[in-house]
Amino acid sequence: GKGNMGKLMAEMMVGVEAPSLADEQAMVAYLRKHAQRSLDPQKVPEVNAPAGAPFRLACSQCHALPDPRRYTAREWPAVVERMQSNMQWMNRVVGSKPLPGELQLRTEDINAFLIRHARR
Repeated sequence: GKGNMGKLMAEMMVGVEAPSLADEQAMVAYLRKHAQRSLDPQKVPEVNAPAGAPFRLACSQCHALPDPRRYTAREWPAVVERMQSNMQWMNRVVGSKPLPGELQLRTEDINAFLIRHARR
């Protein structure tokens, strides 16, 4: 029961080999071109205000805060839904239930922040 670092992950990785140097270089080139651009708090100061807290808390658990202009207001809800599914899988892979008093982030609050700052 160590979540995604326990037995399930070990079983999934059986037989996986490290990439060749050429494959590694191709992956690095791809990531440099397509990697997530981090949010600049100077350009979106609301990220550090109470209205930005749900976004900041949820997204920073797994990666740098994404620039809200990466997607349009129409695209963000699907991205947030996908991330919520990922978080549920990672945090609940052993079938545990939320703990009493555990912070529950509302996707409506996260989407509202992202939509306000999304690419037009």
